[in-house]
Amino acid sequence: MKKKTPLLIDGMTAEELLEWSVSPESQAIIFADEPVIFRAGSSEILGQFARDDTNMRIVLSHIEGGGEGVLLRLMNVFRAFAARHQLQEIEWIVHAVDCPRPNPKLPPILERRGFRIVTDPVDGLVYAKVEKAPW
Repeated sequence: MKKKTPLLIDGMTAEELLEWSVSPESQAIIFADEPVIFRAGSSEILGQFARDDTNMRIVLSHIEGGGEGVLLRLMNVFRAFAARHQLQEIEWIVHAVDCPRPNPKLPPILERRGFRIVTDPVDGLVYAKVEKAPW
């Protein structure tokens, strides 16, 4: 059986990213609630991340490329972060409803994992899901 290749997120493994994100300075960069472009595997992603003492909000606005399970692996990284920092909730927002070039595989993947199409007051029609601890 072939071993899964580690997903690099801007050049770091998930474990390295989790270690790097321990410092308040790193968290200020990651969770600035501002749009950021980063690489994960072969994908380029436009996302926005926010958190407070108990909750985290992950907005994925655009995912270009991929195919190696980037979204699911990113979800695992954020869940590990939430567990490590004893967060109670993760709100996921994925802009995949009105894409100019939609990935036909993505909606079934999201729906199998409990995402539903909702009208977000800020983002319009999106796939959304709220996960509660324990992770």
